[in-house]
Amino acid sequence: MEKVLVLGSINIDFVSFVSRYPHPGETLVSNDFGIFQGGKGANQAIALAKLDVPALMLGKVGKDTLSDFALSSLQESGVKITGITKSQKISTGSASIWVNAQGQNSIVIYPGANGEVDEDFIAQHEKFFDDASWLLIQFEVPPKSILLALKFAKKYGLKTVMDPAPVREVGNNDIWELVDYLLPNEIELRELTNTENILKAIRILKSRGVKEVIVKLDKQGAGYEDKGTFNLFPAVPVEQVVDTTGAGDCFVAGFLYGMIQWEDIPRAIKIANLTASYSIQKKGAAISFPNKSEIDWKKLE
Repeated sequence: MEKVLVLGSINIDFVSFVSRYPHPGETLVSNDFGIFQGGKGANQAIALAKLDVPALMLGKVGKDTLSDFALSSLQESGVKITGITKSQKISTGSASIWVNAQGQNSIVIYPGANGEVDEDFIAQHEKFFDDASWLLIQFEVPPKSILLALKFAKKYGLKTVMDPAPVREVGNNDIWELVDYLLPNEIELRELTNTENILKAIRILKSRGVKEVIVKLDKQGAGYEDKGTFNLFPAVPVEQVVDTTGAGDCFVAGFLYGMIQWEDIPRAIKIANLTASYSIQKKGAAISFPNKSEIDWKKLE
């Protein structure tokens, strides 16, 4: 199977499960608490590995106990970690997450060592681009590093997938013409284009050079534009939403798995919806992602 090079963040998530979000100045007692593997890059690499897709992680962690947790989590999931280095100055990235009774989350991120994934780091790891077929990238590392990685990807003939989260000003329109598949959610789509009209937003992004835009629409599912029409693929129903943390990452991995296997966008979106439906039924991000053998593939029929 084609290999995926994942460039992105590696975090540890500190998650509090609450009945509701606290008001300013208010102290709440949480119903439960957990420490989980996180970071969009690491999450997506783990989700791919659980789907039996060869994934190699490029990123940085700190020289601390949190890094040991992160590296062991990645390895145990089947992700290759030879592209990960340790910062001598900054701690491992982390996220403070609140999950309410409806399973919705609010997240505050401390970038930590992820901020040291600079252009020099990318250049030092150029050799890994020559041994992959896809580059998967997010916005949790510096924009200049993203641009250089995309340039290396095109130099070595890799197809590129970008999850533009968290949305940030990239400051260089050259990035967009190097992106084959862009997977924003509805909020990210609006912030990237300054319009709430989905079709108009997709056209704006394509005018910048993006080849295809797949829009994640939360409970509604996901869709893409084809011949002037937005095609929506409904979300897979579940009995109870427990925690949506990492569901978008699971979706991205499912989509990429589908594209590697079938090279068909509609089928890939259906697979992405299906894999994400498993993630939201458990607590945590990476720990909630399904193994390929757990998925009821008959639901695609």
